[in-house]
Amino acid sequence: MSQLGSNKTNKKLFGAYDIRGIYGEGLDEAFAAKVGKAYGSYLKNAGGGKVLVGHDARTSSPSLHQSFIEGILASGNDVVDIGLASTPMAVWYAASMGFDGGAVVTASHLGKAHNGLKLYAAKAKPLGANNGLGEIKRAVEGGELTENKEGGRVIKEEIVATYIRCMLEHLRPSRRLKIAIDAGHGAAGPEIIELASQAKDKVEILYLNCSPDGTFPKRSPNPLDEGSLDELVALVRSEKCDFGVSLDGDADRAVFIDEEGQLVPTDLMIGLIGAELVRRNGGGSVVYDLRASRAVPEYISEAGGEAIRTGVGTNFMMNSIKDSGALFAGELSGHYYYGDMYASDNALRTALEAINVVANAGGTSLSKLIKPLCRYALSGEINLKVNEIQSTLQKLEEAVAGGTKEHIDGLSVSFNEWWFAARGSQTEPVLRLTVGAVSPSILEDRTRHLIEIIEK
Repeated sequence: MSQLGSNKTNKKLFGAYDIRGIYGEGLDEAFAAKVGKAYGSYLKNAGGGKVLVGHDARTSSPSLHQSFIEGILASGNDVVDIGLASTPMAVWYAASMGFDGGAVVTASHLGKAHNGLKLYAAKAKPLGANNGLGEIKRAVEGGELTENKEGGRVIKEEIVATYIRCMLEHLRPSRRLKIAIDAGHGAAGPEIIELASQAKDKVEILYLNCSPDGTFPKRSPNPLDEGSLDELVALVRSEKCDFGVSLDGDADRAVFIDEEGQLVPTDLMIGLIGAELVRRNGGGSVVYDLRASRAVPEYISEAGGEAIRTGVGTNFMMNSIKDSGALFAGELSGHYYYGDMYASDNALRTALEAINVVANAGGTSLSKLIKPLCRYALSGEINLKVNEIQSTLQKLEEAVAGGTKEHIDGLSVSFNEWWFAARGSQTEPVLRLTVGAVSPSILEDRTRHLIEIIEK
């Protein structure tokens, strides 16, 4: 076991929404135990007593998981240990069973050297820097950790089959499709295998890389990394699947390819699935992040729904759903959230909703269904290194005359023929820029102009 890192190192591990770092560089078993005790004490002080804990497939996860649980037990909480689990399954089960908290040892889509922790309070409420995680950080750094003499007890549970049965309540296809799902050797492998078995009468599922392997031998845990979709594309084409979906390391992100093996833009899936849910429910609202194409709110409105624009990240998404009572929300990163699942994100649920959309479209393919949303030219997210984020945003705002300006999360400006959003990274001096326009030529011209302003 490596030694606990310095407070300076620990500070870097605590982010805006979770804890992440490279295993062995401050993030080790001793650190996990301290976080477990601080997290358990935080929940205990709020009246808690029962916590669910799971972990992803990374090679360092089992030992971190065990130390983290020992810390929670020392705080006097009982623990239900579900072992290997996707983040969405753990969060949903903890919330639906009324636990006082839920946590997952995971670094999500990051590389195999990384690990981390995602912490939640009751009802899938994520703990962030300004909401619980900051308090836990101060307790870890200050050593203000009291041990409960009675301690807690741990119970192991296997919940995959129960989870999939509940998930299948959302599957309503009018015809049987053939789809492919790539788990990327991540945490969701056993869940996908169980899904393929339980749902075989409704959909044929071909699955890839479902044996959990923390070395990630076939591809990156991030399905948007270069080459990560190649194996899935080949399978979809060779087996003539209706579409394919690739999951990240902890299965809270979903990336789709159509029947031709072409990447479906992640923001356009917000509009496609959101409109389907609006029609199914006879109305309702859908939340989308400010980087999404203008086509998304237009398409949702055309379906009879209300589109709600918000900032980027779990806190913006979940708070917007809860505040508005929205049916659904989505982000450019491939996170999709559901109002009837405690506003949590869930890649597997998104795959099921995509099956519903395609199966109930009277034989129309995914590529044709998404075409009405491909009405604008889009830049994708451009990352630009800057000296200082806030001063750069201020200069950018001063340099761009006219338009409708918003400050939901950074700076957004909209004109009739083009628009852009610029926001700072939470972890590094990087400005993230997305631009959209009514034509490729306008997009190219405006993007070049904005980059020139930022780089000056």
